[in-house]
Amino acid sequence: MGIRIENSFTLPAPLDEAWRTLVDLQRVVPCMPGAELTEVTEGRRFRAKARLRVGPVELQFAGEGELYDVDDAAQRAKLRAKGSDSKGRGAFQTQMTLALAAQGTDTLVRVDTDLTLTGSVAQYGRGAGMVKELAREMTAQFARNLAQLFAQPSAAAKPALPISGLALLFATFGSMLRRWLGLKAR
Repeated sequence: MGIRIENSFTLPAPLDEAWRTLVDLQRVVPCMPGAELTEVTEGRRFRAKARLRVGPVELQFAGEGELYDVDDAAQRAKLRAKGSDSKGRGAFQTQMTLALAAQGTDTLVRVDTDLTLTGSVAQYGRGAGMVKELAREMTAQFARNLAQLFAQPSAAAKPALPISGLALLFATFGSMLRRWLGLKAR
């Protein structure tokens, strides 16, 4: 199942500072909900793990990726990653484009993603709308974690907690309901 997802968020940091953080794998990966950086290899290649809990079921993904086409002058980069569930329930492959722009004293981050899910994992997110809503909520959590990182720059990055599928699901439904009712996001 292939899905195109477009997200954006604002970071409370100047453009140059936001850019340096977003291309620093050691600092940015721990901000992704449920993700853990396990190795940075040559250049900007990496290995990581991610966990998602849905009630008693826990999906554990292991994968690898690369940050490439990094353009410091334009504050644009691409990321490709792939991984699979440790129990063989499915896999993912993604291609992302990151673009930053100054927005006053803050930074606007745009993330365009092409995501492919296979196996049982694809069945869990059968509706593309649901996967997009989950991606929006994960992006919102990621943005909050990054904002905390900027608020406490000297603090060491802590690994993000595993994603709670139920909490994410409720937040997703809330977000969908607010949009359907024409209410502003929180």
